Amino acid sequence: MGDTLAAVKKDKFFIDTYHFSHNGMNILLDVNNSNFYSVEKVYCDIADCLGNSGITADEILEKYDDSEIQKVLEDFASFGFLSDAEPQYEEIAIERDKEVINLVMNVSHNCNLRCKYCFAATGSYNGERDLMSREMADKTLDWFLKQAKQSKVLNLNLFGGEPLTNIPLVKYIVNRCQELEKEYDKKIYVTISTNGTILNEELVQLIKDHDIGLQISIDGDKEIHDANRPAANGRSSYDMLAENVETLLKEVDPAGLIPRATVAKGVTDVPRIVNHMLDDMHFKCVALTPALGSYEETSYRQEDLDEYFRRYDELAETFLEKLRNGEEYNIYPFVSEVDAVSKGIRRVYGCGSGLGFASVDIKGNIYPCMRFIGNNDYIIGHVEDGFNEKRQMFFDRTVYNRTECKNCWAKHLCGGACVAVQVECGEPLESYNPLVCQVAKRMAELAMYASSVIAKENLNFDMRKLTVNDFIRRRFS
Repeated sequence: MGDTLAAVKKDKFFIDTYHFSHNGMNILLDVNNSNFYSVEKVYCDIADCLGNSGITADEILEKYDDSEIQKVLEDFASFGFLSDAEPQYEEIAIERDKEVINLVMNVSHNCNLRCKYCFAATGSYNGERDLMSREMADKTLDWFLKQAKQSKVLNLNLFGGEPLTNIPLVKYIVNRCQELEKEYDKKIYVTISTNGTILNEELVQLIKDHDIGLQISIDGDKEIHDANRPAANGRSSYDMLAENVETLLKEVDPAGLIPRATVAKGVTDVPRIVNHMLDDMHFKCVALTPALGSYEETSYRQEDLDEYFRRYDELAETFLEKLRNGEEYNIYPFVSEVDAVSKGIRRVYGCGSGLGFASVDIKGNIYPCMRFIGNNDYIIGHVEDGFNEKRQMFFDRTVYNRTECKNCWAKHLCGGACVAVQVECGEPLESYNPLVCQVAKRMAELAMYASSVIAKENLNFDMRKLTVNDFIRRRFS
């Protein structure tokens, strides 16, 4: 068997693999094809041996029986891990004529809160506090519909600042979209990203009549939330939104409401946040992400992230336990990543920023996403003229062109993750932020682990049947 292993090592080429262990389960990943397998430790060790990652053939022979080694080599051959010629990995093609189907439309550069970590400089984007005009809204909608020649389903997210500081325009846009649907023979799903503090009977009726989804910024219970999200007058914003949330959950379809928590520096008890959203406030799901960026007062540090990961592991185990009991536990982006890795996702971009996704500010400038607004270096067009040549740099930001990504095991699982954070921190677009990278890798590992447990235990998990799945499809921010 020693001769056989040595011959395979000498004569065969071994593909790029990565492996990790979580809760006693070993996962082996085919880096370029995104296939992964739950395996015994011997598979990981022999993969390291064949991949020249430290362990020698002699050490393998001392540690394992011949029959074990033979079985692994046979399985590797069946997996497609071994080849006679050096593997040629096919790069995923880039579509440079991509239509924008997800548009974030900033109807307000003003806000009634003063959140400490706000990438939008508390709604002003480091400019004047102002509102989008009806004329500019019309121009934006006309551009959006006209450029989407082939796409039949579009997603429009009304954003700010706080978009509900411009209620008259919100109402106008919603009704105008209904007209445009008939004119262009398309479906436009409208969502609103709001802090939840502004609500009246007329708005509730608008949401019900037009099936509008709401993404509501809530960081957790009152203590956690108010620490970083005070009102402009210094009062508690939690007190304002809690009453409105209670009203919304009674009056509109709860599947169209998603609370989004930004987990700030020093806050790591994510189970506490999730439990508050699901058990106390009675939402059907929750989205949460650590605050990553240039704000030293509120942005995560390495020590925060280490504890965040430890506590997020608890959420993954709760998710699996709920599945065993036939229940949902909808934590995003974790749930959507479990679905993605289960389907063999191969990404070359971390998001659709500048591709199928764009953002328009109150003056009609087009940006790759809302986190670039205010940075003139990243204006990729105007609604009156369409895209300019700067858009092409976002097509070029594939994992194959980014130094830290092209040789990374997670490249096709995360696609390079968010590119906005490093730009906010003063780095070039092709660079990477190490904390963003760690979050993406950890989410990929947890998703593969959960998917493996689901397969092993034959648990029932289907994204299409989740209570909130339809809204998650529309929630593109």
